[in-house]
Amino acid sequence: MTAASAWSVFGAFGRIEFDVPQEADSDGLLYQYGMHDFSGEPRFHFDLTRQFGLPDSDEYLQFHCDLQYLPTPAVEALGSHTEWWFPGNGRQLPEWVDAVKQRPEWPVLESVFPAAVEVYCDET
Repeated sequence: MTAASAWSVFGAFGRIEFDVPQEADSDGLLYQYGMHDFSGEPRFHFDLTRQFGLPDSDEYLQFHCDLQYLPTPAVEALGSHTEWWFPGNGRQLPEWVDAVKQRPEWPVLESVFPAAVEVYCDET
């Protein structure tokens, strides 16, 4: 799996409509990356997350696809970035997906392969 193939699948996943509460942040997509040591060793995490609001609750389910890269000067130089997209925020999903793909980190992400990939769900 590469960052580009994960992004392509994530964009398709974002087009699937789900029955969620009718609140502004009940169905959102999160594009984020940065260096973290969640496992006890530093890794660069490229995390694609879809968030769903739970009915009659302040909680959310978040489905993650986390590509983890070993630290190199090139990936560490990317720093960190976090960007949400929600329906109704004034930008259509295909426009957002294309805009993210034009960001400057993509050539670096496409030049390396992840050391690990984790797909998981958690509740906030």
